[in-house]
Amino acid sequence: MEMPQKAIGYVRLSELRTDDLNEDGDGKGNVDQIQRIKQRAKDLGWAIVHMIVENDLSPGRGKNRPASAFKRRRIRLPDGRVEMRTVRPGFRQALDLLATRKADGFMALDLDRTVRDPRDLEDMIDVVEQHKVLVDSVTGSLRLGNDADITMARVMVAVANKESRDKARRVAAARERQAVAGEYGGGRRPFGFDEDGLTVRPDEAKVIEDCTVRFVQGASMRSLAADLRERAVPTVTGTRWTAQTLRDILMRPRNAGRMVYQGEEIGDAPWDPIVPLDTFRALQLILADPDRRVGPGAAPRWLGSNLYCCGICTDEAFTNRVGVQVRIGGRQPAYRCTAHNHLVRAVKHVDALVEATILGRLAREDAVDLLPSADPDVDVKGLRTEAAAIRAGLNELAADKALGLIDRAQLIAGTQRGKARLARIEAVLQEATVDSPLASLIGADDVAAVWEGLPLSHRRLVVDALVTVRILPTTRKGRGFDPATIDLRWREQDHPAESA
Repeated sequence: MEMPQKAIGYVRLSELRTDDLNEDGDGKGNVDQIQRIKQRAKDLGWAIVHMIVENDLSPGRGKNRPASAFKRRRIRLPDGRVEMRTVRPGFRQALDLLATRKADGFMALDLDRTVRDPRDLEDMIDVVEQHKVLVDSVTGSLRLGNDADITMARVMVAVANKESRDKARRVAAARERQAVAGEYGGGRRPFGFDEDGLTVRPDEAKVIEDCTVRFVQGASMRSLAADLRERAVPTVTGTRWTAQTLRDILMRPRNAGRMVYQGEEIGDAPWDPIVPLDTFRALQLILADPDRRVGPGAAPRWLGSNLYCCGICTDEAFTNRVGVQVRIGGRQPAYRCTAHNHLVRAVKHVDALVEATILGRLAREDAVDLLPSADPDVDVKGLRTEAAAIRAGLNELAADKALGLIDRAQLIAGTQRGKARLARIEAVLQEATVDSPLASLIGADDVAAVWEGLPLSHRRLVVDALVTVRILPTTRKGRGFDPATIDLRWREQDHPAESA
């Protein structure tokens, strides 16, 4: 058989760390394997055309791409079958190149660097036998040229596989002991904590607490992430804040002082909670709701986007609510109806009127009356249990409809009742578990200064909590802003608000 002239060189490390990189940014172990593979190929008369590095730093992201042995998923094999295999895209790429004859040989450091799962080995044996390709290694441990080589490879892989499983079992047991004992399991520093994973960082803890409370109050993840970007709050890795990044951080039970093992809470942590447990449970309840509305696009950049309403499309009772959004054009940003191009009003004038009215009310001595009164008799745990039961019931309704046990009208009626009750439960839980967004403003020495220091997402919560705003069509001729075209009403008292 002729020596391969378009062979594959296959390089893999079990784990590549940043401190393992050389001056050129390449893994030192990877570089050593490449050199040894090239030298072995040269000695045998092979030509390496494809050099596949399985474990490396992702280009432009600086994140490890591990080739762990037991991260499995469904993949398509070279013969077209779909099977469960290890997540090792480089190895699968090599088999595809061999199967399509784009490569005619395979060279690795040794058997252990190539496969540890018997299924992976059998996939390689299938390709070798079907397409008559050569397989070799620097150490001589990987050869599939005859039955004796294949049998020895199978035995060695089976032994290595058992060692890997034994190690994984010991590591899992150690992780469980650490979790039960309230110890940190290692890894990247969690946002909000020092490198030891136990000591709370006050500045980052404040971010977690503020974002959790504001989300439960009604702010969106996108708007909260935008606030953090605007304030240049750093993440642990230095990447930019996104809604998903923030969601992952806020959903950690460790924020509420709870230890976790394999996704389940198993006890209290040794550090003080950053977020009260009731508040954390409220956040979980909201995020677990499959019917939660997640708006597309960027976070709102303006105070009244989709809070203010078009006064032509929206009636006084808000039975048909049509919001407004800002469009940049002309001399200044303006609020426009989202449904029709029949209403335009300058952002600066509307916002100034709304802010002046709200701040004037918050500066009064009786501003404390705006705070919702907490009900000490609220059964928080019972309401959460009821909410979970309602969601389960809604799923059962859908199943009953699919089985023909109920008709469409019954499905709609039951769903409407369930969702209405869920909305009432969430409103009660919000008031019972978090402070009002007005709390930092009421009683302040300088309400305007506090308002200016609030992020946009918090200001929008205040507006939404206090007033409804309809932008009415103007009847006055000529230029200039007419305050009478802004129908601004207090939510609790159904009468027009007096501007400051």
